Amino acid sequence: MATRDNEKKSRIARDFRRVLIVLVIIFVAILGRQEYKIYQIQKETEATQKRVEELQKLQADLEAERKRLYDPKYIEKLAREDHNYVKKDEVPIFIVKDKQEDKKDTGDGKGNNEQPGKKESAEKKTVN
Repeated sequence: MATRDNEKKSRIARDFRRVLIVLVIIFVAILGRQEYKIYQIQKETEATQKRVEELQKLQADLEAERKRLYDPKYIEKLAREDHNYVKKDEVPIFIVKDKQEDKKDTGDGKGNNEQPGKKESAEKKTVN
């Protein structure tokens, strides 16, 4: 009888250990999954924070640009650089490439200096 009780106790202990091991494995798996989710959220938070900082810098630059647009000298500078505007008493001077230089540049010897989709480059110079 004592051997049956010992066998029964050892079988119960063995089953208990198996159940305990399975529960520990499940617990570790759930814990690992949660830690991975936390890691992903932290990475997303860092990326979002970096993006927020970039956008704040861009906003500051745009605010500075907006304030400069109230300055007449800055507006004049933009008009001259971007749109080739000149003052009433100024004479614009345009520098155009010479056709002979274009022949050397293209290397075809035919004098065909126009390429599809390209315009001749010209610069504006003002004389005081």
